[in-house]
Amino acid sequence: MSPEDRAWELLAPALAGRARVRVSLDRGKNYPARCEQDLRARRPAAPAAVMVYSLAGTASTIFLDLDSSRGGVDAVTKDAEGLRDWLGRNGAQWVEDVSPSGGRHLYLPLAEAIPFTEARDFVEALELRFTTIDPSPHRSVASGCCRVPGSAHRSGGVQKLTQVIGEAIRAVSERNGPDVWGTLWQETAELRARINQPTTPALDEIDRDQLIGLSSQVLRIAREGIYDHARYRSPSEARMAVIAGSVRHGLTVTDIQQRMLTGAWPALAGLYAKYAPRTRLSVLSREWRKAQEYVALSLQKGTTGEAQKSVHRSDTSNNKTQGEHQTTHNEFLKAWSQARSACERRLVEAKDNLGLRMMLRALEEASAKTGAREISFGVRAHALATGAHPSTVAGQLQMLSEMDAPLIRKVATGRGRDADTYELQLSDVGELHPNRRRKVHAVRPAFRELGLPAAFVYEELENSGDPLQTSDLVQATGLGRSTIHRALETLASWGLARWNKTGWVLGSACLKACAELLGVIEAVIRQQSLYKKQRVRWHAWLESRQHHPGQIAEADEEYPYWLFEPDDPTLLR
Repeated sequence: MSPEDRAWELLAPALAGRARVRVSLDRGKNYPARCEQDLRARRPAAPAAVMVYSLAGTASTIFLDLDSSRGGVDAVTKDAEGLRDWLGRNGAQWVEDVSPSGGRHLYLPLAEAIPFTEARDFVEALELRFTTIDPSPHRSVASGCCRVPGSAHRSGGVQKLTQVIGEAIRAVSERNGPDVWGTLWQETAELRARINQPTTPALDEIDRDQLIGLSSQVLRIAREGIYDHARYRSPSEARMAVIAGSVRHGLTVTDIQQRMLTGAWPALAGLYAKYAPRTRLSVLSREWRKAQEYVALSLQKGTTGEAQKSVHRSDTSNNKTQGEHQTTHNEFLKAWSQARSACERRLVEAKDNLGLRMMLRALEEASAKTGAREISFGVRAHALATGAHPSTVAGQLQMLSEMDAPLIRKVATGRGRDADTYELQLSDVGELHPNRRRKVHAVRPAFRELGLPAAFVYEELENSGDPLQTSDLVQATGLGRSTIHRALETLASWGLARWNKTGWVLGSACLKACAELLGVIEAVIRQQSLYKKQRVRWHAWLESRQHHPGQIAEADEEYPYWLFEPDDPTLLR
């Protein structure tokens, strides 16, 4: 066994906050959530970073990342010497490695896990004294990660220990006790005072915008522990913002506790870590009741907006009493679904074949929900369904409507507030075999991060009653064997698929829970918020143009086209 493999096997599990690791697919530039997998004894060939925090929002190791890009190798060497001297004087033990680029990592194993707020404040305080320290691994509870000894480096080398393996093993075995940590914590008190201004939690000071529901800002606090210190001047205030938003969203104490225990909201769990385990539920219940009273009072005063949301029915909605029409439409969709499957085989060689196939699924799902063949959704609505950019959606719709034997055709061009209208149609696609209609979905939130190949593989496993071999999935999805293998590995790492000796079947994990763990919900909320703002601005611009007097340019004048275009090009449809 090589020294790198031995260092990884012995030290990575001891340093990691939880037994998960993210493997980079772009030579160490990024470590996306979709590449997260179980931490194994075998060292990954690609650059890999262990997760810093546990799902309870606590840290059992302090990761001090001295980055050579923050002043050069000489600055890193100087800061490393200063840190060693300071840690040694305070009786601490640590593990140290060096990267091929000259950067260094110092790891402080702790005997007792600490809340993420303490770990983050400690590292950010040290950054003021040792400027090459990069505190980013400790800033996000959900995604904070760091390479450890033995991990491959983007340059082609590895993180090498600067000490003998025995010293490193002793450091992670004995670990730094509460007395050592208390000394280090006290030593940084003056520095921490410069970055934080603690205050008594006051629910009345919470931004009322956060009480409207689970906004992306609230979810970011709950998942990653990242918040604006100017708005929430202490962790307690940030915690109360999450509880108040949850109450406004209709979540119960049990709902909140479940998200904390399953790891969906690890940062919120960390914000309660300072309380004894037996008292955390009572503290949560007390704060939930306090938030409930405040939200109720705010609603009575009308300070949080409308208490009820008006429901708008689409013009294409079907009257549910028309049973005969519904049956006819269901039969049409069953035939159209089979035609779509046949059409997808013709799209295998297309440049954006996965996106086009998902667009067809989104149209089928929209037709099933509205009960009509004509779909009058804007490109932004389709973008939410497929996870693509609106401009990409527009190109996909055009390409699908112009291909040979198209399954959709454009029947009306959008004007003003009305979007383009596309109609689902059946072309001459050969013989259709009657069978039950398969479950078809647009991009479900989790697959925005896990990828479209994983979505197609999951769909096949979902619709199959029997275990499937890799060859079956290749034939059913039209994807390459290597792509299928990567998709299955991704699904298995998140518990969405498993091998049961006879083939691949669905795993026990919930897609919604995975989406929360992956942090996709925040992205969807941000996208919805952006599109809502753009739609308001677009409608306002249209309203301003309605009463604009017509102008005809003279022969020697330039046509005033600028009067009829929005200032923001993103508003153009």
